[in-house]
This record gives sequence, C-alpha cells and structure tokens, in this order.
Amino acid sequence: MRKLLVSSLVVASLAFSSAAMAAASTVTGAVTAVDVKTETVTVDKKVYIFPAKFDLSKIKVGEKVVITFDVKDGKNDATKIEAAK
Repeated sequence: MRKLLVSSLVVASLAFSSAAMAAASTVTGAVTAVDVKTETVTVDKKVYIFPAKFDLSKIKVGEKVVITFDVKDGKNDATKIEAAK
C-alpha cells in the first residue's frame, strides 16, 4: 500500500509540474516594432513570433498591448495579441 501511495504522489507531482511548465505567459508593454512579413512584434526589446497568416496590420508602434506566448526552442511563440486596458 505504501509503494502505491508513493508512486501515486510521484505521478501526480510530475503531471502537475508538466502542466505548470506548459502554461502560457503574458507580457504587457508598448510595441516598439512590427514586421508584417516575418510575423513579429517587438515589445520591451523582446521579439514575439506569430503564426503564419496572423493579421498584424492593425498593430501600430507605440500601442500598448498584451501578448500571450509560449517559449519553444528559445523563441517566444505568440498566440494572442490584444490592446492593453
């Protein structure tokens, strides 16, 4: 019974830590650059890469935004951008 309890706790802790690491991050700041061709937006000297076909044409330099992103292979892969409140 004790081995089962310990095994269950280990599995639960691994599942929890994996879920926490997979959680998306957000950044809020003023846009300093937009490159529609490469699908990137720069905020606070960090570049966020958006998926192909993402419409960045309405994003303007100086606009305050919130970007939701995940870090994958050392790159900030953005999934959402919206005006900051």
